Amino acid sequence: MAASPLHRTIAHRAPKRHCVRSSMLFTISLIFKRQITNPNRRRLFRCDAAFENEITAYASIVPVLQRISPYDLPYPKCVTAGSDEHGDRIVLEDLTTSGYAMLDRRVGLSYEHCIAVMKELAKLHAVSLAMKHAHPHEYADVCSKIREIVYCPEAAEFYTHSLESSLRGALDSLRYSNGEQGELDGPIRAVEGLTGRLYRIMSGLVCDGMDEGWRVICHGDTWVNNLMFSADRQHVRLIDLQTMRCTTPVLDILHLLYTSTEHSMRRQYVTELLLQYRQSLLEALGEHFCACEEPAAAAALLRRYAEQFSYARLRAEYDRCLPYGLGIAMWLLPAVTFNPDKIPDLDAVTIQDFKTKKHDKRIAQIVSNDYHTRMRDIVLEMYDQGVLQRLKSDRI
Repeated sequence: MAASPLHRTIAHRAPKRHCVRSSMLFTISLIFKRQITNPNRRRLFRCDAAFENEITAYASIVPVLQRISPYDLPYPKCVTAGSDEHGDRIVLEDLTTSGYAMLDRRVGLSYEHCIAVMKELAKLHAVSLAMKHAHPHEYADVCSKIREIVYCPEAAEFYTHSLESSLRGALDSLRYSNGEQGELDGPIRAVEGLTGRLYRIMSGLVCDGMDEGWRVICHGDTWVNNLMFSADRQHVRLIDLQTMRCTTPVLDILHLLYTSTEHSMRRQYVTELLLQYRQSLLEALGEHFCACEEPAAAAALLRRYAEQFSYARLRAEYDRCLPYGLGIAMWLLPAVTFNPDKIPDLDAVTIQDFKTKKHDKRIAQIVSNDYHTRMRDIVLEMYDQGVLQRLKSDRI
């Protein structure tokens, strides 16, 4: 779920099933997802709410979106999602049998990988925009079923403490990386100014402040372990729908770039990636409108959306939401960069560990040099772009 890539449900491959049709043998491989068994961990990390969200996504949201979409959405096919005598479960196609694979989370995504994700995110977001135009009541009904599970009152206490713990860890990392010349002194002071405010800042960006015309159904957790790529890097599938939410589409983009890419890739290619996203969004909207509108009406709609999602406006929305990229990096980079042999035992974590900073010490013992490098790069990036200074003056 979005709170950390470490807080996972249990997924396993079912034994392959063989069935005979018309004298031909078919092999079917499936993925079964079950809720984790530790009750304390489930309660602390709100795992039940997350799993219920994903069941709703596969059972009641994705089928509606796919029905009106003229193209396939980038999700695995769901065989069933609901409950049985053993509890909640989700059964999905095994994408590995179609040649899809996960990448090493510790290696930043390449430009080619990011381009593939931009194309699919644009197609996903375009369904919301087309549905809002052509089926507004049905769209509102679908959105009413989507439950925000991180930035909501019932989750605020835990996730506030979790984010504050991540902020303290980021500050420790920056102090560790600060050289004798003190080149990080300014950024460190600016990050210190986020203490006690980070959850409110993140919540405001996710839930408020956007033009309603931009609000779409987003994946919500687009980091590398929730992406599976084809061998040629041209296609991607998005998995783990536990934090699907209605918000501005640039958050899916920022979530990807600030958890799963390195500084050099962002510095060189952000403009190209946003331009690709915009082009793919308009192409997808063109498919929607040409399928259900007269040519003149379709052309007029496309001109309207081309203006609404001009590069200048897209970039402005991206820049407005850059603090989300900073916050999500602080939160998730420890898990992205952990050595897989040193992942902490989350079954033993309590909320008191966050309040007393015991969890901070646990994480500090296992963070990698890659974490320090990426955190330093991101904070300098935000400082050089004036994002940290803006947050200081805003005093959210």
